[in-house]
Amino acid sequence: MSAPGVSKGQRRIGAILQEIPDVREQLLVTMDEFGADFGQERFLAAARSPDVHERNRVTVVERLYEVLLNWAHELAARALAEGQRLGTVDKSTGDPWERLVALGVISHVSAARLREAKELRDILAHAYPPANWKTVHEGVLILMDELDPYVASFKRWVFTQEILPPA
Repeated sequence: MSAPGVSKGQRRIGAILQEIPDVREQLLVTMDEFGADFGQERFLAAARSPDVHERNRVTVVERLYEVLLNWAHELAARALAEGQRLGTVDKSTGDPWERLVALGVISHVSAARLREAKELRDILAHAYPPANWKTVHEGVLILMDELDPYVASFKRWVFTQEILPPA
C-alpha cells in the first residue's frame, strides 16, 4: 500500500491489517501450548513455575495479547481520523470503539468487551504481573473472541467508506 496519494494513516492501517493474521496465529499456537481450551490452571502454573522456559511461554501470551489489543484500538482511532480527513466520517469525540458503534461498524457488546480487554491490559501495566496472571488469561479470551468479527467488520467499513483504497 505505497501508492501515490495514500496517506501515512492509510499506510499504517493497511500495515496493521496485514500483520494481524500472523500475530493472531502466533497467539493461538502459544495458547494451545496450555491445552486445547487454553486452560487457566496450566497457564497459572506456568506463570508461577521456577522454570524460566515455562514463564517465558506466559510472557509470549501477554505480549501478543498486548500487541493485538493495541492494534485493534489503533485501527479504530486511525480509521476515524482518516474518515474525518476524507470527509466520510463526521468529526466527533469519544472512545473510538463507541464511535464505531454509532457508525454501525461494531455492536455495543463488542465495544464493551474490547474496552474490558483494554482495561484488563491497563491494569497489568500498573501492577506486578505475578498477581495478575488471571487477568491476562481473561483478557486473552475476551480478545480472541472479539478479534475476528471486529477485523472483518472493520475491513468492510473502511473499504465501503473508501477510507482505504481498494487493494
